[in-house]
Amino acid sequence: MKFTVHKRVRFQHCDPAGIVFYPQFYVLLHEVQEDFLAHIGFPEHDLIAKGMGLPIVDMKTEFLGMCRHGDVLTLTLELTRIGGASLGMHYEIHAPTHTPGAPPAIKLRAQGVVVHSTVPQGKTVRIPDDLRLALQPFLQTPSESTP
Repeated sequence: MKFTVHKRVRFQHCDPAGIVFYPQFYVLLHEVQEDFLAHIGFPEHDLIAKGMGLPIVDMKTEFLGMCRHGDVLTLTLELTRIGGASLGMHYEIHAPTHTPGAPPAIKLRAQGVVVHSTVPQGKTVRIPDDLRLALQPFLQTPSESTP
């Protein structure tokens, strides 16, 4: 199952041409991760208050098109792997094509790995069973795999 949120491109995300400045996509991806964790009952601020976090340790990104100021983006996140202490995450961002009648198009695809670890020490810690159980519905099945 995919977790989906919608976000509007704001002025703060854009360069002077009104196009999303590429580092801002990483801000949006992190927001999706935060929204996802809150959705499954593990808000990031609660994890951090308990001395835990899920920092990104790897991110591979394909920039496939531009997003513009005012666009309403559809962002999805699904898990590609649940390991002992790490999670594989697949993200997509879709946006309007600005062509009348055309459906939204994929603008970004990313594969990331986050590691459950102590904050601020960064010591890797096994994902607890309650969190693991909450993550499970969002794990891709083989038929949902992305290329």
